[in-house]
Amino acid sequence: MKYTNYLGVLSAALLFFGSCDVERSEKYQALVQERDSLYTEAVAAKGGFDEALNTINEIEEALESVRAAENIIMVENQEGNTQKAVSQINAIQQTLDENRSKIKDLENKLAEQGSKSKALAQTVNRLKTQLEEKDTFITSLKGELEQSRSQITELNNQVADLNDDILTLNDNIENLNEQNAVQQATIESQDAALNSVWACVATAQVLKELGIITKGGLFKPRELSKQGFDKSQFIQYDKRNVTSIPLNTKKATIMSNHPEGSYELVETPEGALVLNILNKDTFWSVSSYLIVSIK
Repeated sequence: MKYTNYLGVLSAALLFFGSCDVERSEKYQALVQERDSLYTEAVAAKGGFDEALNTINEIEEALESVRAAENIIMVENQEGNTQKAVSQINAIQQTLDENRSKIKDLENKLAEQGSKSKALAQTVNRLKTQLEEKDTFITSLKGELEQSRSQITELNNQVADLNDDILTLNDNIENLNEQNAVQQATIESQDAALNSVWACVATAQVLKELGIITKGGLFKPRELSKQGFDKSQFIQYDKRNVTSIPLNTKKATIMSNHPEGSYELVETPEGALVLNILNKDTFWSVSSYLIVSIK
């Protein structure tokens, strides 16, 4: 405003002197030079002011983009996207550094131009304060992210340890299952052996040929051989399950020793005999071999 008023006065003076036809006087020439100098200075000052406003607008826009990025970082951090959050923080840090440099350049230019605008100085100081606040906030966010990443790393290590423990437990369980299977097979085999009984139903002649009974004689009845016999000629049963044995004959003699009352011989409608076991524990208590001589 000072420049404008002063230029107006100079212009009036020049018109006055011009009307007196003293354009060629030294005084006139000095006034013209001063006017041109002041005009040039005024134009330069206005240009510097416009440039300062443009710079301030750029910084304001940058700060607005930083505010938007901060919200994105908070959301990504809450969702565990720490890698994206770190990338955003680095971009913000770069933006802050660039605009801090712009403010420094602006302050230097205003100082060179001798600007004494109070409003402009307040605006520059406000922008500097905002940049410092953003710096503090970003530093705090970096600390939180580092803590989150450390916690995630620790959790990942714990998960890896748990997975190792699970694999070890699975191996132990598999080994135990194999051991149990072997033990179960052993128990079943032993159980089958404990409950196995054998029966041989044949004619006296066949029983003699197999060495199961003796030949006997006039005064000596036939009896079970004491020399042992081939079990391959016997049919194997599980005494827990067998309740009757078909003899397929009308006449039979029980050669092996089984307590009376623990069995009975029953004739079928077709006339064939069937040996019914009435008490399996008692029946097999004396001998695990049933030998029947048939005719």
